Amino acid sequence: MRMLTLIFMSITLNVFAQPSFDNLSKEDLDNISKEFSANFAHRSASGAAALGDVFGIEFGALVGATQTPEISKISEREGGDAIDNLYNAGLYGAISIPFGLTAEAMILPEQTISDMSISNQSLALKWTFSKTFGIPIIDLAAKAHMSSTKIDYSDTVDGVDTNVELENSTSGFTILASKNFFLIEPFIGLGQVTRDTSLSATGSAVLFDAAYSSSSEESVSGSSGQFIAGAQLNLGLIGIAGQYENVFDTSVTSVKLTFGF
Repeated sequence: MRMLTLIFMSITLNVFAQPSFDNLSKEDLDNISKEFSANFAHRSASGAAALGDVFGIEFGALVGATQTPEISKISEREGGDAIDNLYNAGLYGAISIPFGLTAEAMILPEQTISDMSISNQSLALKWTFSKTFGIPIIDLAAKAHMSSTKIDYSDTVDGVDTNVELENSTSGFTILASKNFFLIEPFIGLGQVTRDTSLSATGSAVLFDAAYSSSSEESVSGSSGQFIAGAQLNLGLIGIAGQYENVFDTSVTSVKLTFGF
């Protein structure tokens, strides 16, 4: 767990080392929300099938990268570094029970390195209804999911030392289809995801432009369609998966390594 966290945090600290999130417009905040929400939304890089005919379990780790062209533009505009990607990582676990139900969880417990702390948790419940109704040839499933993220870091905004806090939550619903070809299970999915993001700074720091009623704390929400495509390689007790996702007009790629039975 500690090694996974260190890998994630070392990358993320590079992302947050020089960004200048000040004088943000409404469009800026909306774009920040879209790219953070895409990065931290729940994902499992798995198909529609349950983990077993009756019971099944898998556990491991998932890591991913999110393209962030808008955050990069904002950072460079204010004299910060280009930020081409955000990264995500966490411990992943899932368990299947009768009636085609699978519960999923991904967690990165709160960790602090240097002057930055981050925590992320997400949950999902998947119903493989093709199993329930005896639909042949392919597996079909419906999944409801949610996530919660908190990021806290120190920064200097317009010469003022401040603490910046970003809180983000997502929820959504996805329809998945997959087909197991002995060792490999390709899958696709379509869904809808909503987001809520708040960004705030302590003290007299001014994060937002004159279009906002508050200069130090604002929030934004929205929704988006979701497209998923990927495949999982099943090697006995070991599973290796890769996934591409587009949500909030943002591209996310993920890989997963799990052990299961």
